[in-house]
Amino acid sequence: MTTSTGTDTPHANATALVLIGGMAEPTLADLLHAQGCGVVQVPTGTRLVEWAHDLQPDLILVREELPDMRVVEACELLRRNPRIGHNVPILIITADRPSPEQRVTAVSAGAWDFVRFPRDPREITLKVQSYLQAKRNLDLALAEGLVDPVTGLHNRIGLARRARELGALMSRRRGALACLVFALETEVPDLGAASVVARITRVSDVVGALTSNEVAVLAPGTDEAGIVQMALRVGRVLSAGVGGREGLIPGSTLRAGYDAVSNFTYSPVDPVELLARASTAVRSGRPESGSSWVARFEDPDGPVSGGAWMSPPNLSNLQLGRRSTK
Repeated sequence: MTTSTGTDTPHANATALVLIGGMAEPTLADLLHAQGCGVVQVPTGTRLVEWAHDLQPDLILVREELPDMRVVEACELLRRNPRIGHNVPILIITADRPSPEQRVTAVSAGAWDFVRFPRDPREITLKVQSYLQAKRNLDLALAEGLVDPVTGLHNRIGLARRARELGALMSRRRGALACLVFALETEVPDLGAASVVARITRVSDVVGALTSNEVAVLAPGTDEAGIVQMALRVGRVLSAGVGGREGLIPGSTLRAGYDAVSNFTYSPVDPVELLARASTAVRSGRPESGSSWVARFEDPDGPVSGGAWMSPPNLSNLQLGRRSTK
C-alpha cells in the first residue's frame, strides 16, 4: 500500500479519503491533495478490494487495466461489499474516451463513471468534487432517515423532501422540473437495476424507491423532451443486462411514466404531485410515439399553457407510487 499526501502520512486536514487501485501516480495524488483529500494507493485489484473494506473510503478510483483481474470484476466485488455500500462512488480511470458498450458494462458492474487521466486532469478535478458532494449528501440523508440503507437510494420520505426543495429552487430560477418513474415487472425486486438507475443519471438528479418495484428520478432543469431522452437512455442500459443478469425488456418487464413542468415559477403543482403523476402515468399515461413503454401523465381535464395542470389527480389511493387497492 502507498499512502501519499506529499509525505508518507495521511493529509492532516483531509475532509475525504480517496482510494486508488492499480496505479501509484504522484501527479494524480497531487491533484487530489489540492482538493483537501487524503489519498491511499494500492497496486492491485485484490488489494483494492481488501483495503476498501477496511478503510471505507469516500471515493474509489480504479485503473481500467489491473494486473490481477478485470476492472469490472473489481467493481462487482466492491459493490457487493456491505461495508462499502451503494453510496461510495467508483470511478474508472482510462486514458481514452470509453465506448457506449464499455459504459454499459462498467455501470452494470457497479461503476459510477469514467474519468480520463492524464489527458484531462481538469475532468478528474471536477468529477471528484461532484461525486464527493453526492456522497456527502447521501450520508446526510442516510443519517436523517431519508435513505434506504440497503439500496442507498432515497426512500419515499426522502423523495418528498427533495421534491419540495427542487421545486422551490426551480421556482426561483424559473426552471423546469420533471419526474420519471420506472416500474420493474419482476417477481423478485431487482435492487441491482435500481442502483444502475442511480448511477447513470446525473449527479444533480435525485433517485429513490417508491415501492420495491418502482424507482423514481427527480430531474431539475429538465423539460418533457429531456426526460423522455433520459428514459430511453436508462432503458437501453437496463435492457442490456444488469450485474450479469438478463436484461429487462422495455414494454414487458420494464415500463416508465413521467410528468414535466417547463417553468415551475408559474405552475400551481405541488412538486410532490409530480411523483404521484409519474407513477400514475406508468399504468394509464399517454404512450410516446415509437416508444410505447414510456408514457406521459395525462390529466382528464387537459393541460393549460405553460405545462401546468388545472386540477391534480385523486391521491387518496395513490401516495408517492402506492398502488390502489380497488
